[in-house]
Amino acid sequence: MLVSVIVPTRNHDATLEATIDAVLAQEFAGEIELVVVDDGSTDGTGQVLERLSASRPGIVVLRSITRRGAAGARNLGLECAKGEVVAFTDSDCVPDRLWVASLVRGFDSARVGIVQGRTVAALERPPLFSHYIETAQLDGSYSTSNVAYRRQALAGKRFDDRIVYWEDVDLGWRVVADGWESRFAEDALVRHQVMRLSPWRWLLWPRKFGYFPAKAARYPGFRRHLFLRLWVSPIHLWFDVALAGVALGLLNRWAFLLMIPYLVEFTRTRGLGGRFPPAKVAAHVAWDAVALGSLVAASARYRALVL
Repeated sequence: MLVSVIVPTRNHDATLEATIDAVLAQEFAGEIELVVVDDGSTDGTGQVLERLSASRPGIVVLRSITRRGAAGARNLGLECAKGEVVAFTDSDCVPDRLWVASLVRGFDSARVGIVQGRTVAALERPPLFSHYIETAQLDGSYSTSNVAYRRQALAGKRFDDRIVYWEDVDLGWRVVADGWESRFAEDALVRHQVMRLSPWRWLLWPRKFGYFPAKAARYPGFRRHLFLRLWVSPIHLWFDVALAGVALGLLNRWAFLLMIPYLVEFTRTRGLGGRFPPAKVAAHVAWDAVALGSLVAASARYRALVL
């Protein structure tokens, strides 16, 4: 079996080599075709690709002079890829040696069109102001940091380049709408590089939660991956309850007890370790507030309530 691995990249000269080396080091009984698409990089990514393609056979390099965006870059890779299975990862990710083999095993039925793998942070304890992707189960995101498609399931389909940031969700749900099944392969592991952010960029990142109502509006089945079909995750629910507790506490002090579930979930999922725990709590409360504001505004815009 031939598996095509498509890696779009833009201005990732610091992390791209680790991604390429990890793909080329796969322990897989079949063949692997690596397609790297440089989406108009302006840093040293082009030079990195020239050096690696000259010293490592089996790399197909495609270059776009103008920026196509993530969807356009992946589509360019799809036009070139020849594999029966097409796997995607990103140039800030490092796949495990058995990544491809584990994804392929997930296609255990002729009706399986998508296999999603597990993505974790590359660092055991990421710093507070950072970004990384984690996928621990089949969550309806079909994140292109770690996903594979049966070529037949992609017949006539490409990423919609009019969609920003959730073009992978859109493609996955269009494939599912055609009757294809999806699987989760826990052993198909990818480690996502931890990207440091400025405090301001970190605080504004949860504005992207505004895309959740858009997903739910376009694909109602997406709601089954939400907590109680309404909240992004449990901590979003408990944050909303805690806000209600603060508001009602002005009338009845017992209402402040409604803050307890949020504090428990905060401690369980985010922890209070490290320096300056009060500052950490304050930062995350502000982060959750930005997320809630984005979700409320987008829910009204798309007429699909997600909190």
